[in-house]
Amino acid sequence: MEQLRARREAFHGAKSLMRVRATTGGKTQSFRAQLVVHDARRMELIAYTPVGTTAAVIRADGDQVSVDNRLEGTKTEGDVSQVFGFLGTVLPPAEMSMLILGIPPRDGLSYDVDAAGLRRASLGEMTAVFDPPSFPATKVVVTRGDDRIEIEHLEVVSE
Repeated sequence: MEQLRARREAFHGAKSLMRVRATTGGKTQSFRAQLVVHDARRMELIAYTPVGTTAAVIRADGDQVSVDNRLEGTKTEGDVSQVFGFLGTVLPPAEMSMLILGIPPRDGLSYDVDAAGLRRASLGEMTAVFDPPSFPATKVVVTRGDDRIEIEHLEVVSE
């Protein structure tokens, strides 16, 4: 765990190209996305359509989030709990993004660690399972109640 904490202290950003399968409210969506984590406060998620065009861009700075839904031509801004779905009610978006990459975003979560990286992290009703445990993460499943997000990192690059 000390090595992962050291990585957190030295974190200067990362990008990940990933496949996402999200099940919320009984509906499932699958898409490719790019996750850009600038630091522990700022992140972006760019979701792509099946043909590779941008479907939506989510940006967060602390608890303030903006969503540019290019498919529907709408823009939404506001507090994270109103905009970011079930993930936003657990950790701020940038911290959740760091966790998805396999970096413990802060102390205070319950962590199960393997020599290769995080095996599991939880806070309240939210659980993130890393299979296999590795850094950077390769596959992560985040659950909270009936909601579930499965992420497969295809490529991760440090900034």
